Amino acid sequence: MDMVNRLPAPDGAIAPRASALQPDPHPRRHPVAALLLLLLAALLLLVPGQAPRAETPLVTRAAPADAQAQGQKPDQSQSQSQSQTPARTATDAGTSAGTDAGTAASVAYDISAYDRLSQDMGDTMTETFQLRGTLQAILAELPSLPASMIATLQSKSPDGSLRWLWGALVVIVIAVLAGNGANLLFRRWARPLYHARFAQAPETRTDKIAYLLGRGIVMTLGTAVFFVVAWSVAVLLHENTEAGRITVMTGVSAYASWLVARLVFFNILVPYSSQYRMLALSDEATNGLYHAIRACVGVSILLLSISLWMSRLGLATNAHKLALIGSGAFAMLALSAIAIHWRKDVAGAILGSAPRSAAGALQFVARIWHVLAILYFVVAFGMSALRILLDQPFAIGLVAAPIQSLIAAILLYAVLLLIIDRLLPRLDTRRAQAALAGDIARNEETAGEAPDDGANAAQAQAEALENEAARAPYRDLLDHGAGILTLVFAAWLLLQAWGISLQDDSSILSNLVEIAIVGFLGYMAYQAVEIAVAQAMRRQKPAGDSQEALEIDMGGQGDSRLSTLLPIFRNFLLITIVVISGMLILSQMGIDIAPLFAGAGVVGLAIGFGAQTLIRDIFSGAFYLIDDAFRKGEYIDIGGAKGTVEKISIRSMQLRHHRGALTTVPFGEIKHVQNYSRDWAIMKLAFRVTYDTDTEKMRKIIKKFGQELMNDPYYGPMFLDPLKSQGILSMEDSAMIARVKFMSKPGKQFELRKVIYAGLQELFEKNGIHFAHREVTVRVATEDGRVIPNPTPAQVAAAGAAVMGSLDGAPGLDGAPAPGQPAP
Repeated sequence: MDMVNRLPAPDGAIAPRASALQPDPHPRRHPVAALLLLLLAALLLLVPGQAPRAETPLVTRAAPADAQAQGQKPDQSQSQSQSQTPARTATDAGTSAGTDAGTAASVAYDISAYDRLSQDMGDTMTETFQLRGTLQAILAELPSLPASMIATLQSKSPDGSLRWLWGALVVIVIAVLAGNGANLLFRRWARPLYHARFAQAPETRTDKIAYLLGRGIVMTLGTAVFFVVAWSVAVLLHENTEAGRITVMTGVSAYASWLVARLVFFNILVPYSSQYRMLALSDEATNGLYHAIRACVGVSILLLSISLWMSRLGLATNAHKLALIGSGAFAMLALSAIAIHWRKDVAGAILGSAPRSAAGALQFVARIWHVLAILYFVVAFGMSALRILLDQPFAIGLVAAPIQSLIAAILLYAVLLLIIDRLLPRLDTRRAQAALAGDIARNEETAGEAPDDGANAAQAQAEALENEAARAPYRDLLDHGAGILTLVFAAWLLLQAWGISLQDDSSILSNLVEIAIVGFLGYMAYQAVEIAVAQAMRRQKPAGDSQEALEIDMGGQGDSRLSTLLPIFRNFLLITIVVISGMLILSQMGIDIAPLFAGAGVVGLAIGFGAQTLIRDIFSGAFYLIDDAFRKGEYIDIGGAKGTVEKISIRSMQLRHHRGALTTVPFGEIKHVQNYSRDWAIMKLAFRVTYDTDTEKMRKIIKKFGQELMNDPYYGPMFLDPLKSQGILSMEDSAMIARVKFMSKPGKQFELRKVIYAGLQELFEKNGIHFAHREVTVRVATEDGRVIPNPTPAQVAAAGAAVMGSLDGAPGLDGAPAPGQPAP
């Protein structure tokens, strides 16, 4: 890396050689070089100045300044004054001297800042002149570059010819052919081994990633075999000269580098095995993109290898710089062309299988990714050229740095996905369902039952889907975290390629990294708590809620105690995570958080004195929940309000009346709680029968009907005690009042009431038992009060008319006059 990142020092001083600046009697036009010069001149403003030298202090402290003027503690000021200034007396003159010293320190600070600014401007001007001189020298030597390269090659031969070069090229060809042959034999031997270990029809991403990693390892070993064989052949055949050795080793290394790049992109894009492809690319787009990238990488490696090879052979420094800039320019143009041509295909791969309503940020990146990539390539090429011309480190590889970072990040992401799938494997695969069906069949055989393959397969599929639905949120969270870590790793590699270090504790980027780590851990903990609580609440929620159960009047069975407490516990954990993460982030930003705790204590005391009602509500609610007085979904009566508990917060709860009204009740206002949804509910039903009813027969009918309801598969589980007859409760003028009762689960009594009334009506009709209706009996009598046993129709009509007349003239129930009568 040192050979690549640090260029040889220039031959002379900053100014170019005098001979290089002599005017050419026959000037030539170089449009490409002129455009390059304009580009580099435009990027001069981006060249950073040198760091301030260590011997130049930022602030020059005045010797006689006291502790307050220096911003130091008293003991530090005293020790400094003993070592640097004479002892001063605590007089008024000393105070005056301290004031003068503070003024001197301010002046010294202004002078130091001005001196630093002047020095930075001078360094920038020096670098600008150095860049201009180097450009002038390169442009002056550009016409003689081919001749200079040929002269350099000829200087390595004793007789001044290029026969040694042709011999080295022949050795390179022979070594490459021998290495490729060994590589081919190794891959033919290893291909059946790794093909036998992987499924030909992958079902999960683990199957795909494992196959691609295995194939990549085999291809890497094949490349190593190539390099060993090619290197051995080159050592045996090349002439024992330094130039020949450099040439052969450079050629073999360049070809091996191209093989490594090819196998990397071959296993990332997967051009010829779509069943193992991880990216959402079509076969046509994948094949074209793979061949384009392979050609671009091959030419870039060739150009860079030629540049380094000529430099090691002794090519002039300026010519070497021009060759490096040319290779960077080719990489910039080739990668930009690839980004433009395949922008839509790569955008589809970025979106992947996400729906069209995906996050706006992802759609935005997919829409303009090629613009960002081209902008980076141009800026990176400009900075690389500037660093090459100024002999600065980290000059080579900036254009291809994001691709290298992306490759390393993809490898890390694949390994993380394998680890995640190892910890949380999918439970709905065909293999998992087959294993589960086998377990079910073995259990049936153990119980002495004949296994049914179809039923076992359906049961296994249902259980597998249910188990996978419970596990999938955790795997998705880990996948999301792995993606974040991968992006951070890629950004870190990119910064390293630019020479930006994150290990300096005093740098802003280092603090940002620590803040990002805290934020990432807090985010993962936050999401994990959300998922865990949601899963627990889903398990606690009773199944089988029907629309009829939602139409009950009151007294429905509520949720479990855990379902009631989990939302409050979740809010407490989330607030704790947010507060701790915020405190750690503030601490990493350099903010002293100790005063915040002290201020929080004062605020807590103020709240305690000024919000006593709020404190009472909070503590009352806590004790009600500890006593398990009510739960979410239960129907309660607190005196002033009643309804189903719909929501519980830290201060109050909301009751939904069965008629729809929503009441918010603070916990401190609750004096007593009457819960209609606990344990059991008893309902008593009364009805009217005629006086000729056989009560014993009615009792037996009701008892038999109650047993039938208990044995019913739907209504039976709702009963806790069967339907029973309580006999005759009372007698009225025209009917006997009979009553039945039953005990059921809370909330189910209303549904059972409808069934019982309908069943009794049907049974009584079949068995000759009549319900009594309210009626008025009129007896016809003579004037002396004697009852006429068999009145004539005329007498009955006259009595009826008299009764109707009395009813028409009678006042209403509320004291109002009868219809047609005047008001009193």
